[in-house]
Amino acid sequence: MFLFLVAGSALSALEIRIDYSYDTNNFFDTQQKRDAMEAVADFYGDMINDTLLRIDADDFSSASWQAVFSDPASGSLAEIENLIVPEDVIIIYVGARELGGSTVGLAGPGGFGASGFSDWFERLRGRGTAGAAESDPDDRTDFALWGGSIAFDTPRNWNFSLSENASGTEFISVALHEMGHVLGIGTAATWDNQLSSGTFTGSAALFSYGSAPPADGGHFVNGLNSLHFGVFDVTHGSVGPVMMLPSFTDTGSNFDVATDLDLAALVDIGWELTPPESFSVVALSPAAAFFTWNSVSFKNYEIQRSGDLLSFPDSSGITSGDGSIQSWSDPAPPALKAFYRLSISEPIALAAFSNEARLQVEPVPGSDIFRTIYQAPKTVEDCLE
Repeated sequence: MFLFLVAGSALSALEIRIDYSYDTNNFFDTQQKRDAMEAVADFYGDMINDTLLRIDADDFSSASWQAVFSDPASGSLAEIENLIVPEDVIIIYVGARELGGSTVGLAGPGGFGASGFSDWFERLRGRGTAGAAESDPDDRTDFALWGGSIAFDTPRNWNFSLSENASGTEFISVALHEMGHVLGIGTAATWDNQLSSGTFTGSAALFSYGSAPPADGGHFVNGLNSLHFGVFDVTHGSVGPVMMLPSFTDTGSNFDVATDLDLAALVDIGWELTPPESFSVVALSPAAAFFTWNSVSFKNYEIQRSGDLLSFPDSSGITSGDGSIQSWSDPAPPALKAFYRLSISEPIALAAFSNEARLQVEPVPGSDIFRTIYQAPKTVEDCLE
């Protein structure tokens, strides 16, 4: 008799909160449209493990701020006074307007104006992460944000299905792309800091692509392919165009969704990602034990076996993820019982990017002064169909 176990530590997910209060052109006027938007938010939020501290001016001395972002319905700058952003939440304001030409969407992280002392500014920039709180963008090694905005183009015919690639512009593909910009691809200082000679030099991207992938400004360069991450009925490990390209390509039967290279770029700009591995039992009996899982190139995988759950001395050996569906079969299943688990770790070359120490602000008495600062919002405007 066999017993089977999938064991893993519980990881906190990021809540990407979609706010429709600036959707004054009523683009999201049906539940189907909102469901599609929120499915995209859940896709990203469920795999991001970062801890983002609360933003509340009342928690700091003499502090105030204005969340600044591009109004998705008008394109003008919008400001919200002393917005409270809960812990582990980012807020994205969505809406639509006529964007002109072949532009399908505009998006990016919000900025802020603020008054107070240095610990308050560090909270706004880094939300508790030291590498994101540096005042000089050139010194940043991580990325954090309070939120941002996404605008979609109104004149076109949109397909809001979660699975059917039908006529019109595929909303899921565009929304995944634009939320990638909000999360920092093409917009974060840590993206800009890793652009060199027409390539993106992040370590995880190099793992995924095999070399530094071509990139220009806010996108990877048109023509790049990678392996799809299995979501929205797209087969995991199938080859398709990288999601964060400047031009969308309708590949026919499937949506253009996030690929291994796109997710690797999120890791390189500072996010801690644990994509769901979809660990599956293909066969489990005294004669055969066979398992599959969805890998990503920035994780290592190891199936471990135990006879009593007290320890897991038997191991399949560490397998480097590659973005495909990987598998393993037990060459000698025990005759009586066994417990199996999939252990996931990071390659040593990428481990330095994870678990960055929380920023502990200890102002030196007399060295801090009250002042006002401004950080502009940023958008990527050449997302074309």
